[in-house]
Amino acid sequence: MSPLTRPEGQAARLHVVTTVLAARRYFLDGASKSEIAQELGISRFKVARLLDDARSNGIVRIEIGAPPEIDVDLSTEVAARYGLRDALVVRTMDGPDDFKREQLGRACAELLTQTLEADDILGLSWGRTLHAMVGHLSRLPSCAVVQIVGSVPTLELDVNSMEVVRRVADCAGGPVYPLPVPLLVDSAEMAAALRSDPHVHKTIAMFDRLTKAVVGIGAWTASGSTVRSALPQDLAAALDSAGAVADVCSNVLDADGREIRAGGLPDRLIAISPDQLRAVPDVVGIAGGAGKAPAILAALRSGLIHQLITDEDAARLLLAS
Repeated sequence: MSPLTRPEGQAARLHVVTTVLAARRYFLDGASKSEIAQELGISRFKVARLLDDARSNGIVRIEIGAPPEIDVDLSTEVAARYGLRDALVVRTMDGPDDFKREQLGRACAELLTQTLEADDILGLSWGRTLHAMVGHLSRLPSCAVVQIVGSVPTLELDVNSMEVVRRVADCAGGPVYPLPVPLLVDSAEMAAALRSDPHVHKTIAMFDRLTKAVVGIGAWTASGSTVRSALPQDLAAALDSAGAVADVCSNVLDADGREIRAGGLPDRLIAISPDQLRAVPDVVGIAGGAGKAPAILAALRSGLIHQLITDEDAARLLLAS
Protein backbone atom coordinates (compact mmCIF):
# COMPACT_ATOMS: atom_id res chain seq x y z
CA MET A 1 0.00 0.00 0.00
CA SER A 2 1.44 3.37 -0.96
CA PRO A 3 1.87 6.12 1.67
CA LEU A 4 -0.87 8.20 0.04
CA THR A 5 -3.44 5.44 0.53
CA ARG A 6 -2.56 4.73 4.16
CA PRO A 7 -5.06 5.88 6.78
CA GLU A 8 -2.41 8.06 8.42
CA GLY A 9 -1.79 9.79 5.07
CA GLN A 10 -5.48 10.55 4.74
CA ALA A 11 -5.54 11.87 8.31
CA ALA A 12 -2.58 14.14 7.56
CA ARG A 13 -4.29 15.53 4.46
CA LEU A 14 -7.50 16.08 6.41
CA HIS A 15 -5.55 17.87 9.14
CA VAL A 16 -4.00 20.22 6.56
CA VAL A 17 -7.39 20.98 4.99
CA THR A 18 -8.93 21.63 8.41
CA THR A 19 -6.02 23.86 9.36
CA VAL A 20 -6.38 25.90 6.17
CA LEU A 21 -10.15 26.27 6.66
CA ALA A 22 -9.70 27.37 10.26
CA ALA A 23 -6.94 29.83 9.30
CA ARG A 24 -9.03 31.34 6.48
CA ARG A 25 -12.04 31.82 8.72
CA TYR A 26 -9.98 33.32 11.56
CA PHE A 27 -7.42 35.51 9.77
CA LEU A 28 -9.35 36.53 6.66
CA ASP A 29 -13.02 36.43 7.70
CA GLY A 30 -12.58 37.53 11.30
CA ALA A 31 -14.56 34.62 12.71
CA SER A 32 -14.09 33.81 16.38
CA LYS A 33 -12.55 30.55 17.59
CA SER A 34 -15.92 29.52 19.03
CA GLU A 35 -17.64 30.11 15.68
CA ILE A 36 -14.99 28.08 13.84
CA ALA A 37 -15.26 25.29 16.38
CA GLN A 38 -19.01 25.07 15.84
CA GLU A 39 -18.65 25.11 12.05
CA LEU A 40 -15.97 22.38 12.00
CA GLY A 41 -17.45 20.28 14.80
CA ILE A 42 -14.36 20.45 16.98
CA SER A 43 -13.47 22.06 20.30
CA ARG A 44 -12.34 25.70 20.65
CA PHE A 45 -9.04 24.43 22.06
CA LYS A 46 -8.53 22.29 18.95
CA VAL A 47 -9.09 25.42 16.84
CA ALA A 48 -6.42 27.25 18.84
CA ARG A 49 -3.97 24.38 18.17
CA LEU A 50 -4.80 24.44 14.45
CA LEU A 51 -4.06 28.18 14.29
CA ASP A 52 -0.76 27.65 16.09
CA ASP A 53 0.09 24.87 13.60
CA ALA A 54 -0.82 27.17 10.69
CA ARG A 55 1.75 29.72 11.83
CA SER A 56 4.48 27.25 12.76
CA ASN A 57 4.11 25.26 9.50
CA GLY A 58 4.14 28.32 7.27
CA ILE A 59 0.52 27.94 6.13
CA VAL A 60 -0.03 31.41 7.58
CA ARG A 61 2.74 34.01 7.27
CA ILE A 62 2.16 37.29 9.07
CA GLU A 63 3.97 40.42 7.93
CA ILE A 64 3.75 43.74 9.76
CA GLY A 65 4.27 46.64 7.39
CA ALA A 66 4.76 49.93 9.21
CA PRO A 67 4.04 53.13 7.28
CA PRO A 68 7.38 54.39 5.92
CA GLU A 69 6.91 57.83 7.49
CA ILE A 70 6.78 56.34 11.03
CA ASP A 71 9.98 55.30 12.82
CA VAL A 72 8.69 52.27 14.72
CA ASP A 73 11.86 51.70 16.76
CA LEU A 74 12.05 55.30 17.98
CA SER A 75 8.31 55.30 18.65
CA THR A 76 8.60 52.18 20.81
CA GLU A 77 11.63 53.51 22.69
CA VAL A 78 10.03 56.87 23.50
CA ALA A 79 6.80 55.23 24.68
CA ALA A 80 8.71 52.80 26.90
CA ARG A 81 11.05 55.43 28.34
CA TYR A 82 8.26 57.76 29.42
CA GLY A 83 5.52 55.26 30.21
CA LEU A 84 3.28 56.45 27.39
CA ARG A 85 0.36 54.51 26.04
CA ASP A 86 1.68 55.22 22.55
CA ALA A 87 4.16 57.38 20.67
CA LEU A 88 4.32 58.18 16.97
CA VAL A 89 7.70 59.42 15.79
CA VAL A 90 7.34 60.86 12.30
CA ARG A 91 10.21 60.87 9.82
CA THR A 92 9.84 64.47 8.69
CA MET A 93 11.43 65.58 5.44
CA ASP A 94 13.77 68.55 5.38
CA GLY A 95 12.09 71.86 4.75
CA PRO A 96 10.58 74.90 6.45
CA ASP A 97 8.94 74.54 9.87
CA ASP A 98 5.49 74.84 8.29
CA PHE A 99 6.25 71.84 6.08
CA LYS A 100 7.29 69.75 9.09
CA ARG A 101 4.17 70.79 10.97
CA GLU A 102 2.10 69.56 8.02
CA GLN A 103 3.68 66.12 8.34
CA LEU A 104 2.98 65.94 12.08
CA GLY A 105 -0.54 67.23 11.48
CA ARG A 106 -1.20 64.52 8.90
CA ALA A 107 -0.11 61.82 11.39
CA CYS A 108 -2.43 63.27 14.03
CA ALA A 109 -5.33 63.41 11.56
CA GLU A 110 -4.81 59.73 10.72
CA LEU A 111 -4.73 58.83 14.42
CA LEU A 112 -8.00 60.66 15.07
CA THR A 113 -9.66 59.08 12.04
CA GLN A 114 -8.72 55.61 13.28
CA THR A 115 -9.47 56.00 17.00
CA LEU A 116 -12.42 58.38 17.42
CA GLU A 117 -15.83 56.85 18.20
CA ALA A 118 -19.25 58.40 17.78
CA ASP A 119 -19.78 58.61 21.55
CA ASP A 120 -16.45 60.38 22.20
CA ILE A 121 -16.28 63.93 23.53
CA LEU A 122 -13.17 65.45 21.97
CA GLY A 123 -11.38 68.44 23.47
CA LEU A 124 -9.11 70.58 21.33
CA SER A 125 -6.58 73.22 22.28
CA TRP A 126 -4.90 75.07 19.48
CA GLY A 127 -1.57 75.71 17.77
CA ARG A 128 -0.03 75.77 14.35
CA THR A 129 0.41 71.99 14.26
CA LEU A 130 -3.23 71.40 15.22
CA HIS A 131 -4.19 73.89 12.54
CA ALA A 132 -2.14 71.82 10.07
CA MET A 133 -3.94 68.69 11.28
CA VAL A 134 -7.41 69.90 10.31
CA GLY A 135 -6.32 70.28 6.70
CA HIS A 136 -5.83 66.50 6.52
CA LEU A 137 -9.19 65.50 8.02
CA SER A 138 -12.03 64.39 5.80
CA ARG A 139 -14.73 62.58 7.73
CA LEU A 140 -14.91 61.72 11.44
CA PRO A 141 -17.45 59.85 13.55
CA SER A 142 -20.27 62.08 14.77
CA CYS A 143 -18.64 62.95 18.10
CA ALA A 144 -18.93 66.11 20.22
CA VAL A 145 -16.10 68.66 19.82
CA VAL A 146 -15.17 71.01 22.66
CA GLN A 147 -12.90 74.07 22.61
CA ILE A 148 -10.78 73.83 25.77
CA VAL A 149 -8.83 77.11 25.59
CA GLY A 150 -10.03 80.64 24.88
CA SER A 151 -8.80 82.65 21.92
CA VAL A 152 -5.18 83.79 21.78
CA PRO A 153 -4.26 86.98 19.90
CA THR A 154 -2.32 86.18 16.74
CA LEU A 155 -1.51 87.87 13.46
CA GLU A 156 -2.57 84.70 11.63
CA LEU A 157 -6.33 85.19 11.73
CA ASP A 158 -7.15 81.66 10.59
CA VAL A 159 -4.80 80.05 13.16
CA ASN A 160 -6.89 80.23 16.32
CA SER A 161 -8.60 77.88 18.70
CA MET A 162 -12.15 78.58 17.51
CA GLU A 163 -11.21 77.97 13.87
CA VAL A 164 -9.57 74.64 14.73
CA VAL A 165 -12.68 73.53 16.63
CA ARG A 166 -15.03 74.71 13.87
CA ARG A 167 -13.19 72.81 11.16
CA VAL A 168 -12.93 69.58 13.17
CA ALA A 169 -16.63 69.86 14.04
CA ASP A 170 -17.43 70.24 10.33
CA CYS A 171 -15.72 66.90 9.71
CA ALA A 172 -17.54 65.19 12.59
CA GLY A 173 -20.99 66.70 12.18
CA GLY A 174 -21.74 66.27 15.90
CA PRO A 175 -22.44 68.89 18.57
CA VAL A 176 -19.84 71.61 19.01
CA TYR A 177 -19.04 73.61 22.13
CA PRO A 178 -17.11 76.81 21.33
CA LEU A 179 -15.40 79.08 23.84
CA PRO A 180 -15.93 82.58 22.39
CA VAL A 181 -13.85 84.45 24.97
CA PRO A 182 -10.19 85.50 25.29
CA LEU A 183 -7.77 83.03 26.83
CA LEU A 184 -6.28 85.69 29.13
CA VAL A 185 -8.08 88.60 30.74
CA ASP A 186 -6.93 91.46 32.98
CA SER A 187 -8.13 90.15 36.32
CA ALA A 188 -9.41 87.10 38.16
CA GLU A 189 -12.73 88.90 38.68
CA MET A 190 -13.18 89.45 34.94
CA ALA A 191 -12.34 85.80 34.25
CA ALA A 192 -14.91 84.65 36.83
CA ALA A 193 -17.57 86.89 35.27
CA LEU A 194 -16.89 85.48 31.80
CA ARG A 195 -16.96 81.91 33.06
CA SER A 196 -20.42 82.50 34.53
CA ASP A 197 -21.86 83.57 31.16
CA PRO A 198 -24.38 80.87 30.17
CA HIS A 199 -22.79 80.17 26.76
CA VAL A 200 -19.28 79.99 28.22
CA HIS A 201 -20.42 77.94 31.22
CA LYS A 202 -22.06 75.41 28.91
CA THR A 203 -18.70 74.72 27.25
CA ILE A 204 -16.68 74.75 30.49
CA ALA A 205 -19.10 72.19 31.95
CA MET A 206 -18.01 69.81 29.17
CA PHE A 207 -14.38 69.83 30.35
CA ASP A 208 -15.16 67.20 33.00
CA ARG A 209 -16.86 64.97 30.42
CA LEU A 210 -14.07 64.75 27.84
CA THR A 211 -13.05 61.27 26.73
CA LYS A 212 -10.19 62.40 24.46
CA ALA A 213 -8.16 65.55 23.93
CA VAL A 214 -5.59 66.70 21.40
CA VAL A 215 -3.26 69.42 22.68
CA GLY A 216 -0.31 71.35 21.37
CA ILE A 217 2.85 71.81 23.44
CA GLY A 218 4.38 75.28 23.45
CA ALA A 219 8.05 75.97 24.11
CA TRP A 220 8.35 78.89 26.55
CA THR A 221 10.19 81.26 24.25
CA ALA A 222 9.13 84.40 22.40
CA SER A 223 8.77 82.48 19.14
CA GLY A 224 7.70 79.11 20.58
CA SER A 225 4.74 80.13 22.71
CA THR A 226 1.95 82.39 21.57
CA VAL A 227 0.70 82.40 25.15
CA ARG A 228 3.99 83.91 26.36
CA SER A 229 4.01 86.51 23.60
CA ALA A 230 0.47 87.56 24.59
CA LEU A 231 1.41 88.24 28.24
CA PRO A 232 2.39 91.60 29.69
CA GLN A 233 6.18 91.87 29.97
CA ASP A 234 6.21 91.83 33.78
CA LEU A 235 4.09 88.67 33.95
CA ALA A 236 6.18 86.92 31.27
CA ALA A 237 9.34 87.87 33.20
CA ALA A 238 7.88 86.50 36.46
CA LEU A 239 7.12 83.18 34.78
CA ASP A 240 10.59 83.13 33.20
CA SER A 241 12.16 83.63 36.63
CA ALA A 242 10.06 80.81 38.06
CA GLY A 243 11.61 78.41 35.52
CA ALA A 244 8.92 78.16 32.86
CA VAL A 245 9.84 75.92 29.91
CA ALA A 246 6.49 74.86 28.42
CA ASP A 247 2.78 75.52 28.19
CA VAL A 248 0.03 72.98 27.60
CA CYS A 249 -3.46 74.43 27.15
CA SER A 250 -1.98 77.69 28.54
CA ASN A 251 -0.96 75.93 31.76
CA VAL A 252 2.69 76.88 32.31
CA LEU A 253 5.11 74.13 33.36
CA ASP A 254 8.65 74.05 34.72
CA ALA A 255 11.27 71.51 33.61
CA ASP A 256 9.90 68.90 36.04
CA GLY A 257 6.37 69.27 34.70
CA ARG A 258 5.03 71.20 37.70
CA GLU A 259 2.50 73.96 37.15
CA ILE A 260 3.79 77.49 37.71
CA ARG A 261 1.28 79.88 39.24
CA ALA A 262 3.44 83.02 39.37
CA GLY A 263 1.64 86.33 38.91
CA GLY A 264 -1.77 84.76 39.55
CA LEU A 265 -1.90 83.64 35.91
CA PRO A 266 -4.18 80.58 36.32
CA ASP A 267 -6.98 82.69 37.83
CA ARG A 268 -6.92 84.99 34.79
CA LEU A 269 -7.13 82.19 32.24
CA ILE A 270 -10.24 80.76 30.62
CA ALA A 271 -9.08 77.27 29.75
CA ILE A 272 -9.13 73.71 30.98
CA SER A 273 -7.17 73.31 34.22
CA PRO A 274 -4.30 70.84 34.71
CA ASP A 275 -6.44 68.71 37.05
CA GLN A 276 -9.27 68.59 34.52
CA LEU A 277 -6.87 67.71 31.69
CA ARG A 278 -5.23 65.04 33.84
CA ALA A 279 -8.64 63.43 34.34
CA VAL A 280 -9.24 62.99 30.59
CA PRO A 281 -8.79 59.27 29.75
CA ASP A 282 -6.80 59.85 26.56
CA VAL A 283 -4.72 62.97 25.88
CA VAL A 284 -2.65 63.22 22.70
CA GLY A 285 0.19 65.77 22.76
CA ILE A 286 1.64 66.96 19.48
CA ALA A 287 4.86 68.93 18.95
CA GLY A 288 8.12 68.50 17.08
CA GLY A 289 11.54 69.99 16.45
CA ALA A 290 14.74 69.97 18.47
CA GLY A 291 13.88 73.35 19.97
CA LYS A 292 10.73 71.94 21.52
CA ALA A 293 12.36 68.90 23.14
CA PRO A 294 12.66 70.52 26.63
CA ALA A 295 9.00 71.58 26.47
CA ILE A 296 7.89 68.11 25.36
CA LEU A 297 9.92 66.58 28.19
CA ALA A 298 8.22 68.87 30.71
CA ALA A 299 4.80 67.90 29.31
CA LEU A 300 5.64 64.20 29.60
CA ARG A 301 6.84 64.65 33.19
CA SER A 302 3.63 66.49 34.07
CA GLY A 303 1.52 63.37 33.59
CA LEU A 304 -0.86 65.25 31.31
CA ILE A 305 -0.01 63.29 28.14
CA HIS A 306 -0.89 59.68 27.29
CA GLN A 307 0.12 59.65 23.63
CA LEU A 308 2.77 61.72 21.85
CA ILE A 309 3.17 62.63 18.20
CA THR A 310 6.59 64.10 17.47
CA ASP A 311 9.49 63.96 15.02
CA GLU A 312 12.88 62.26 14.95
CA ASP A 313 14.86 65.29 16.13
CA ALA A 314 12.80 65.75 19.26
CA ALA A 315 12.56 61.99 19.89
CA ARG A 316 16.33 61.50 19.88
CA LEU A 317 16.79 64.38 22.33
CA LEU A 318 14.09 62.93 24.58
CA LEU A 319 15.90 59.59 24.62
CA ALA A 320 19.23 61.31 25.34
CA SER A 321 17.78 63.14 28.36
